[in-house]
Amino acid sequence: MQSMIELHPKPDALHGLGLPAIPYPVALPAFQAAVANDGELPLADMLHGLQLRAADAAADWQRMEPAMARLAELLAPDDARESVTAAADDWWLEVGPVDLDQGGTLTLQRGHALLAAIAPREDGRLRVAAYRPLDSRTLEILLALAVLPASSPDAADARTCWERAQEAAAGGDPHAPSREGLTWLSQRAPTPRKPACVLAEIRTFHTLHRARSG
Repeated sequence: MQSMIELHPKPDALHGLGLPAIPYPVALPAFQAAVANDGELPLADMLHGLQLRAADAAADWQRMEPAMARLAELLAPDDARESVTAAADDWWLEVGPVDLDQGGTLTLQRGHALLAAIAPREDGRLRVAAYRPLDSRTLEILLALAVLPASSPDAADARTCWERAQEAAAGGDPHAPSREGLTWLSQRAPTPRKPACVLAEIRTFHTLHRARSG
């Protein structure tokens, strides 16, 4: 993991972008580039830094949410569709509304705060609706659950994404991602966030986290 340093953008730059005046942790190369570019802010790096910081159990993560939500808006593709897809070579995830009245919906929660709801598609892959900006720990869980089953019939794990998610919530799989916060739906959900904004969060985390961790 690269060294992180706090970026304190100028008030005029923040105001013009609708961003709150808080510290933005970024990787050292991104900080150096921002200083060299004299005002051109590294928006994706700023979002990724907040995703990492917000995941800390001791973090004041709700204070970071307005900045994370606004950065996602600035980075989101111009796409007003009701559902969009995020994918890489080994994982696939649909972002869109989840019908909470059908039952059997899984949620990712932080304390009493509902972060996201997960439901199965007919093919066993996952659809997710997000209700708050997603921190890096939540994104790690989502992407781990979204890993596609191995194509070989001899593979050790041919379960669908939904089957793995169910087992993780039930605590039946010792190799599943951390189950803390993954549970069955037990509350009414607010209006989901715009799928394009959630897509921007997922892409930012996947691209930069892999690069920073290399």
